[in-house]
Amino acid sequence: MNRCDANKGGHRGRWPRAGHNGGAADGARDRGPYSGVVTDTQEQHAETAATAPAAPRPGPAALWILAVAAVLSLAGVVYSLYRLTGMADGLDDTGVMILANSLFSPIIVTVFAGAVAGVVTPRLVKGPQQALTVLGALVLGLAAGAAAYFSFSADADIALAVGLVLFGSAIAGGLFALPKRSVAVVAGLSATLLLLAFMFGRGFYEAASSVSLFSDPLDEYGALGTAIPFVAGIACGIGAFLYLRAKKAGVKLLGHLLAGALPGGIWLAATVIAQVGVEVVLNTGLNEVSPLDEAFLALSFQWQYNGSMTAMFAGALCAVLAYGLLLPKPAKAGAAKPQSKAAKKS
Repeated sequence: MNRCDANKGGHRGRWPRAGHNGGAADGARDRGPYSGVVTDTQEQHAETAATAPAAPRPGPAALWILAVAAVLSLAGVVYSLYRLTGMADGLDDTGVMILANSLFSPIIVTVFAGAVAGVVTPRLVKGPQQALTVLGALVLGLAAGAAAYFSFSADADIALAVGLVLFGSAIAGGLFALPKRSVAVVAGLSATLLLLAFMFGRGFYEAASSVSLFSDPLDEYGALGTAIPFVAGIACGIGAFLYLRAKKAGVKLLGHLLAGALPGGIWLAATVIAQVGVEVVLNTGLNEVSPLDEAFLALSFQWQYNGSMTAMFAGALCAVLAYGLLLPKPAKAGAAKPQSKAAKKS
């Protein structure tokens, strides 16, 4: 009886339970006495947490400018499209062809406006950022689609087709606003506004002066036509870089790449949507398309694809080169480590 009690007691002594006083004493003997010295790793983590800057956010002035520009430009292109092709008793074959050839401008502006709505909405309403981004693009798409539908309501099929194309354009634009680094997105949208101003200025000049920038109409689709998107892309890349530099947001290489490539990306997405929308409008309003019109549309879309990819490449390259060459290099963490050790010894 005494042997069993002794064995039980010995078993309890050899295998203490977690939290038992004996286990705590053994752990304290293993760890040794507390020295009160903070290791270098702990000190570095504490300094990093204390000095880490808050996540940068785009300023309200930039958001207001983008929002006003998006609303005004979208209303302007829809109204001008209606003035160009709108007919009281519906569109004839010529009107449908003019509408198809003029559909790119409302689409690229709607993609831009959808991206702006996706950036602005999370600043106005509290909630999950990505869900509010999609909601903002959805609301703007419904508004743009409804405006297009009522503008061409005399021809219900054409009106529905144009309304759905603009609705899809706004949703596609909202996808560009999904990245969490909103400062880089706003920089890219500011550069996109510059690209739209460039397109509008060129069209306005040619319409007002009745003089083309090209001596031969086919030059627009050749090497000279490729040079203009390249220059526009460089301007967009510089504009995006200057915005990020002025904000001092600490955006790294990928952020500059995104901001510089965003204008060309929006142009490329608008071209894809426009090609689909033109096919839908032509199949809805026309029985057949002449070979000359088909050749012109194919040549026009080929130029749009080449121009958008050229602008995207030039903008991204320019923003990345400016980031690598013009921004001061950050101080390395290894250089400050010997100083901290010397301070501890002293």
